[in-house]
Amino acid sequence: MKIKENCPFPVCAFVICLSLFIHLCLGDRVFAQTETAWTPAQVEKIGVAPFFKGRNLANQRETLRCPLFQLYFNPENLSPNADRILSGHVHEAIKTRFGEKVIPLPRMYEVHEGIPKDQYVDTPRTVAQKTGSALGANFIIVGTVWRFRERVGGAMGVESPASVAFAVGLVDVSTGKILWNAHFDKTQRALTEDIRDIKGFLTRGAKWLTADQLARYGVNEIFKKFPF
Repeated sequence: MKIKENCPFPVCAFVICLSLFIHLCLGDRVFAQTETAWTPAQVEKIGVAPFFKGRNLANQRETLRCPLFQLYFNPENLSPNADRILSGHVHEAIKTRFGEKVIPLPRMYEVHEGIPKDQYVDTPRTVAQKTGSALGANFIIVGTVWRFRERVGGAMGVESPASVAFAVGLVDVSTGKILWNAHFDKTQRALTEDIRDIKGFLTRGAKWLTADQLARYGVNEIFKKFPF
């Protein structure tokens, strides 16, 4: 963060502490679990299936095994394009690791939309398998999002902060086994009214995030726990 050289020390110290406070308010709620050992050399082709809009379950791995008709959700908790936003962020994260082995996202959507789906039998996992198989991939990442609420306000002050919650799983296309799964659940914590009054002191490093920014932050955090 930039601070003017003539800024009085107490004010400088306060702004630095405030920036740290807002950063800590993101308080990571990240969980990741690896089921079996595997290496990058095993990846021949990998893709990110379009996210599903779903519900929150105690065991996030079970979300990927729910029949599609059970993936009900509260529309008030989800922006209409939340699934596409998260699919894009996860695709970017995977692209940095696997480069040309990653199937382009538009192609994933094209094939995914053409896959026949039985709402009472298919699950996000089985649909991911079918999509991956049709594209010749041996691994597919599939996810569900159950909260994606936009902030009400701006970067320097809000009436209501952004809130995002989602889960992802790495599926072996040939076996359907979930090799790795992770979830992120965070609402940026509100600041007090007194702190809002000094929003003029806030700089780019201390701000209220949009739902998109919070989602990108969450994707980056969970992929720090990716097996490699």
